[in-house]
Amino acid sequence: MDYKINTQEYDDPDLIIAYHSEINGRYQQAIEHFIKVSDKYPDNGVVRRHLGNAYYHMGNLKLAAEHLERAVELLPDYTKARYELGLVYYRLARLKKGFECMETVLEIDAGFHLAHYWAGIIYYHYGNLHKAKSHFLELSLRNPDFVLAFYHLGIINLRLGFYKQATEDFNNLIKFNPEDALAYSLMGEAYLNLDMPEEAILAYKKALELDPDDNNARKGLDSLAEKA
Repeated sequence: MDYKINTQEYDDPDLIIAYHSEINGRYQQAIEHFIKVSDKYPDNGVVRRHLGNAYYHMGNLKLAAEHLERAVELLPDYTKARYELGLVYYRLARLKKGFECMETVLEIDAGFHLAHYWAGIIYYHYGNLHKAKSHFLELSLRNPDFVLAFYHLGIINLRLGFYKQATEDFNNLIKFNPEDALAYSLMGEAYLNLDMPEEAILAYKKALELDPDDNNARKGLDSLAEKA
């Protein structure tokens, strides 16, 4: 569930200044006024979330976590606050807590696409490639225009040895961005592992055409030349 600040609900100039400072990127000013508002309304989870978000943008992850934790304690179904808390945990390298936050968000709202994306990212760095894959796959099915899902699926399928699936993922990526040199390079790697040299050569050559400094593609072509 989403909650919003209703500046008309509270006839409070600090709240109005804090809110408008935040949306205009003046986070230090927003923090100063949100603190005043939070002191007046200590059990307002929405204010806590916005204060945590302002601290996040200022790079103070410890205080961001503190206020976002309080926000979800006060409003357990506040998906935006829990999602932002997951991002803070990720940046703090508290990966287990990070993906737990994203999973909870998705239990509340399965259509929260960014939660799928970041759950996939966090699981990937946690070392659970299968869980990461499941989230990126779900994201690609729910939102086929979310191009980065195909990129991460391709990378994971390469690492897991599902090379045919990887070629399909990178092909999907190329449909959206035909100038993506990295997609061609990685597709070449997948074809190389499938023992499909002609397809690998074509992909590697296209990668080098788009990016002459692509060392992965150059090494792949050299490897194929040695086998010829």
